[in-house]
Amino acid sequence: MPFDPNAAQAAKTDTIPAGLTAAQVAERVAQGRVNRIKRKDGRGYLSIVAENLFTFFNLVWAIVSVILIRFGLFTHLTYLAVIVPNILIATFQAIRAKKMVEKLSVSTQLKARVMRDGTLVQIAAEEIVADDVIFLEMGNQVLSDAVVLCGIAEANESMLTGESDAIRKQEGDRLLSGSYLVGGAVYARVTAVGRENYMNKIESAAKRFKAPASNLFRDLDKLIKYIGIMMIPMSALLFFTNYRAYDNLTAAVEKTSGSSIGMIPAGIYLLVTLTLSLSVVSLGKKKTLVQDMYSIEMLASTDTICLDKTGTITDGTMRVTAVEPLGDLPVGQIERLMARIEGAEQSINHTARALIARFGADPSDESEEKIPFSSERKYSAVRFGSGECFAIGAPHFVPCPIGEALEAAIGAHTAQGERVLLLAGLPDLQSEGEALALIALCDNIRPNAAETIAHFQDQGVTVRILSGDHAETVATIAGRVGVKNADRFLSCEDMSDEQLASVADHYAVFGRVTPEQKILLVRTLRSAGHTVAMTGDGVNDTLALKESDCAIAMGDGSEMAQKVSEIVLLDSDFARLPDVVREGRRCINNVRMSAVLFLMKTIYTILLSLFSVIASAGYPFGPNQFLPIEMIVIGMASLLLALEPNNKRIEGSFIRTVLKRSAPNALLMFLPTAAVVLLGKAGVFSPAATSAVAAFSVTLVGFINLVFLCIPYTRWRGGVILLSTAAIGIVYTITIFLMRDIMLLLPAFSDAPAAFALTLLASALLAVATHLVLLFAARAKR
Repeated sequence: MPFDPNAAQAAKTDTIPAGLTAAQVAERVAQGRVNRIKRKDGRGYLSIVAENLFTFFNLVWAIVSVILIRFGLFTHLTYLAVIVPNILIATFQAIRAKKMVEKLSVSTQLKARVMRDGTLVQIAAEEIVADDVIFLEMGNQVLSDAVVLCGIAEANESMLTGESDAIRKQEGDRLLSGSYLVGGAVYARVTAVGRENYMNKIESAAKRFKAPASNLFRDLDKLIKYIGIMMIPMSALLFFTNYRAYDNLTAAVEKTSGSSIGMIPAGIYLLVTLTLSLSVVSLGKKKTLVQDMYSIEMLASTDTICLDKTGTITDGTMRVTAVEPLGDLPVGQIERLMARIEGAEQSINHTARALIARFGADPSDESEEKIPFSSERKYSAVRFGSGECFAIGAPHFVPCPIGEALEAAIGAHTAQGERVLLLAGLPDLQSEGEALALIALCDNIRPNAAETIAHFQDQGVTVRILSGDHAETVATIAGRVGVKNADRFLSCEDMSDEQLASVADHYAVFGRVTPEQKILLVRTLRSAGHTVAMTGDGVNDTLALKESDCAIAMGDGSEMAQKVSEIVLLDSDFARLPDVVREGRRCINNVRMSAVLFLMKTIYTILLSLFSVIASAGYPFGPNQFLPIEMIVIGMASLLLALEPNNKRIEGSFIRTVLKRSAPNALLMFLPTAAVVLLGKAGVFSPAATSAVAAFSVTLVGFINLVFLCIPYTRWRGGVILLSTAAIGIVYTITIFLMRDIMLLLPAFSDAPAAFALTLLASALLAVATHLVLLFAARAKR
C-alpha cells in the first residue's frame, strides 16, 4: 500500500515506541543483523544463456557439425548461419526483458515503516535491523518476525500454514514473517532478521508460488520430446540406407546430416521465447510489470475475468454523499461522534479515508477496547473510556436489528449505486445495539473502465464482478460501466459453499463475497473449464488471485496482492489490460502460424527419410540445400509474421491446430520430392540432378504453402510475401552463380532441363490445386 506519513495516527496508543537511534542501527548493521531478504527475481543471466544454448537440438547441431568437420565437409556448415543468429537474438531479447522487469520491479519492492529516533520513516525491507520497531496496518505484509508492543490487529497466516482464518494479535503476541494484516494496526519489535525469519526457515511453504501454467510451452516440450525420440533410430536407419545407396562413407554422412538437420524445427522454441520477451519489453514501456512472461499467454487465453469493484472498476477513492439520522441524534452530533470513532480507528483503508475527509479524526477521546475492521467481519467497533460503545460497517453485519423501514432506506441508497454504512450504539462489544445513522458513500468510477470492459466483452470474455459490498450497489455500478447481465446479481451472505458453487456460472455480479467465497468462485469457474483471470488490489483478494490462472494486481494495491500476482499494473490503470491481451494474442496466434512453417519442414523430412529407407533410395539432400527454405520461407517469414498485430481469440490445442495445417503442407512438399527420387532411381536424373531438382521443388512448394497460409491477406502479410519473393530470387541468384560448389544447384538446369521444368510445373499445380480445394471446403463448412 502507498506510504502515508500520517498513518501512525491510526494506531493511537498510550505510548508510541521511539524505536532505535541512528547509532543503534549502525551498530546492528556492522554486526550483520540486517534483514537481507533473498527474493527470487527470476532467471539469472547465466541461466538465460544456458537455457538458450544447452538444448537438445543445439546438441544435435553440435554433433552434426563436429561430424561434418571430421569428414572435411566444411561447405555444408552454412546452416549455422540460421542457427547461431537465432540463439543470439533470443538470448539478447530474454536478457533485455529481464532487465526491463528488474527496472520496473524497483517500484514494487517491499517497503517497511519503522520508528527511528522517534520518527516514523519508510525503508526498504532489506534495511530492517534486529530490534527495529515496525508499524503495520491492514494490507501490510510482515517482513520480519516480530512481537507486538502495542495496538490490536488480525493477521492472516495462510501463506505459511494454509489456514485462512484471521488470528487476533495484541501486546505480547508473535507476528510471523510471510503473514499479513487483514485488520487493525500495531507497533511491533523485530525479533529475527534474514535467515532467522520464520518465512525463510520454511521457504518452501512460504512461497506461493505456482509453476507457470503455459499450454504453449507444455505442448512445445511434448512435441520436441517426440521428435527427439524419433530422430535417433531414424538417423541410424537412414545412415545405413545412404551408405548402401551411395557406397561412400562421406556421402552417407553428408546426406544423413541433411536429414537430421531437416527434422529439427529450427528456431521454433527460440521464436516463442523471442516473441514473449519482446512483449514483456513492450508492456514494460506501458507501465505494466510482467513478472512471469508465461502469464501473457494465460491472459490472452482467458475467457472469464473476475474483477473486484474497488480499485479496479473504481479508483479506490470514495466520498460521503449523505448522513441520514435514524434516531434522535442530530446530524451535527453524528458528525462529532464519527470524528471520535475515526480518531480511534486502527486501520486506514479507502473507506476510512473518505470518512476522515468528511468528519475529521478526533484522537482526544481515549479508547479502552477495539474490534478492528476486517474483510470478513465487515465492521469495526470501539469502546471509549466513558463506557460508550459504537460499531460502524456494512448494515447487515453490524450487530444491530434491521427492520423494514431501515431496509427500505438502505435499498434506496444501494439502488443509486451508493455504499451504505450503518452506525450503531452498543451496550457492549458483544451485544446487539441500536441503529443511529446511515452514512452513504459513492465510489469514483475510473474514466476508462467502461471502455475496457467493453473491449473484453467484444472479444468474447465474460466479465464477472466479485465484491464484498452490497450486491445491489455493485450491480448498479457494474451496469453503469456496461457489464453484461449486471442485473443478474447475487448476495453471497449466508450461502453455503455447495449453494454458491452450483450458481457460480449463472450470475455476473456477486456481492457480500468473503475472501473464502472468492476463492471458491474462481476455483469453481476453473473446474468448469474456464480460463480465469483475476484482478484485485486488496488483501482480501490475495488468496483468490493465487487461485486464478492469471493474477493481476494494481500498483497502488496491497503489498500481498502485488506479491502473488503475475502482472502488476504499475500506474493502477485498468485500461492497460487490453494491451496485455493484445500482446498475448499476437504472440500465441502468430507463433501458431509460424509453427506451421517449422513443422511442415520437420514432417516433410520425416516422411522423406522413411521413404528413403523403405524405397532403399539415398536421401537426396545435403545440409546446405535446405538453406533457401530455412532462411526465407521459414526463418524470415516466421519472424515477420510473429510481429504482426493479431487480436484473434486463442482457441483449440496448439499441437492439434498446428499439425492440422502443417501435415497437408508437408505432404504437398513430399510427393514431388518422392517422384524426383524415383525418377532418379529410374535414370531420368543423375544423383546430382536429383538433389538439385528436389531442392528447387521443395522451396517452390514451401513458398506456395506460405502464400496460402497468409490467407486472409493484410498489408503486413502481403508485405511478407513480396519480401519473401524478392529474397528467394536474390538467394537463388547468389547460390547458383556465386556458391555453385556449395549449393550444387546447377545440375538441375544442365542435366535434364525439360524434366526439371515439368517437375516444377507439376509440383506447383498440385500444390495450388490442393490448397484451393481445401480453401473452398473450409469456406463451405462454415
